[in-house]
Amino acid sequence: MKPVLMLLLLSLLWGSSFLWIKGLLDVFDPPSIVFIRCIFGLLILLPLVLRMPGKFNWRPGWKFVGAVSLGAAIPWTILAMALQGIDTTVSGVLNATTPLFAVVFSVFVFKMKPVWSQMMSLGIGFVAVVILLVTSSGSSSGGFSFGHALLMLFVTVCYAMNSLLVGRNYKDVPSVVLGFWTMLVSMILNGVLSLIVQPGAILELADMSVLGPILVLGCLCSGLGYMIFYWITSNGGPLVALMVTFMAPFVTITLGVLILGEPLHWGIGVGLCLMVLSLVFMNLETIKARRLAGRGI
Repeated sequence: MKPVLMLLLLSLLWGSSFLWIKGLLDVFDPPSIVFIRCIFGLLILLPLVLRMPGKFNWRPGWKFVGAVSLGAAIPWTILAMALQGIDTTVSGVLNATTPLFAVVFSVFVFKMKPVWSQMMSLGIGFVAVVILLVTSSGSSSGGFSFGHALLMLFVTVCYAMNSLLVGRNYKDVPSVVLGFWTMLVSMILNGVLSLIVQPGAILELADMSVLGPILVLGCLCSGLGYMIFYWITSNGGPLVALMVTFMAPFVTITLGVLILGEPLHWGIGVGLCLMVLSLVFMNLETIKARRLAGRGI
């Protein structure tokens, strides 16, 4: 299957994850959602890890555990908390700020010199977030909380730091192994929290109306989603894989409006368009370099 078709599938899976989490919040506390989600995600990745040669020759350290914790254990729990106070449509657009924070950390933490297009990207992205937050305060279906919106932005901060730390320090670790450890650490940490705040959470899976969404969220959005993302990265390149950042919010907004009945106010449309424009500027130099390389220049 061509990378573009896999990209469409990945956008559908990751873009719909907000919908499933929002529904499961009626039954589970945030740590319980992440705990059970990671269990089913691991069931998808475990067979692939066990088939890899030399899989037990590498042992993770505490720095590695901290890095992968920023990929799921911390942000997934906070994401579920954020969705308790904002619509999925808003969270989907805010989630697209992850690359913006990656640029900020690259410049101010890792001392990388930015190019003009990246600075332009940050400016446009900032305007998009301000417009979205201001217009959403009085247009949410279930109330809007600036505090929960800030939690969503903290989620993207975690994602950005995770991508930078893993990319700089663990790029030689196979992608499937990274995904496996990301969900394993998340399962353990959130499992402890789940036992404290909702000890009987696992019993809720006896209800098929609960089991179905958590299976989709865990097996498809998490486990299969990781596999597809790594496949796209290997076969289509990281630039193609990054396109999911552009496409997933459209899926999230469409599902939120059609299924959850969330309002589609002008701030969401303008904010999303500006965010896409921001991401285009962010990757402008990379796109130009790939075009020149394709022409043999």
